[in-house]
Amino acid sequence: MPQPKKLFLALVVVFLTFQTSLAIAQQNSSAVPALVNFNGTLTDANGKFLTGNFGVSFSLYADQQNGAPLWAVSQNVQADKYGHYTVTLGAMTSGGLPSSLFAGGAARWLGVQVQGQVEQPRVLLVAVPYALKAADTDTIGGKPASAFVLAAPAGSFPSNGSTSSSTNTLV
Repeated sequence: MPQPKKLFLALVVVFLTFQTSLAIAQQNSSAVPALVNFNGTLTDANGKFLTGNFGVSFSLYADQQNGAPLWAVSQNVQADKYGHYTVTLGAMTSGGLPSSLFAGGAARWLGVQVQGQVEQPRVLLVAVPYALKAADTDTIGGKPASAFVLAAPAGSFPSNGSTSSSTNTLV
C-alpha cells in the first residue's frame, strides 16, 4: 500500500498537470479579437505628407458618402516621414469593435479625419481570405443548421410495451 504522502503528492502532480493542460487549451481556443489593423497615409490639404504625432478620428459608416457614423473613435497616431501609420481599430475600447457592426455582412466604409482637417475619402473595408471562410461557420455545407434537425412526429417511435403517455421527440 502506498504511503499517504506519496499518494497525496502524486494526486497533486496529476491535478496540476490537468489544470495546466486546461489553461493551455483555453488560451488556444480564446475568442477572436474584435480588432482590425489599418494602415494609412496622412497628408495635409495640399497633399504634403504629415509626419509626427497626430490626433485622428476613425469612423465606420454604412455608406461610401453621407450618413452618420455607426461607430467612431479618436486616437493618436505616429506618422513616419512619408505619412504612413498603422492603427488597431477597437484597441481603445474595452470590447473592441462591436460585432454587430459586421453581423449582417453589409459593406462598411472607414472615414479618417486628422484633427483640424476635413475627413479623407472613405475606404471600403474588405475581408481577408480566412474571414471569407469564417462566414461559412453559420452553415453546414452551405445549409443552415436547422436543415439537419431531426424531429419525429408524435407516436412514431416503436412501442416498448410501456403505458407511458409521454411522447419522445428528437430535437
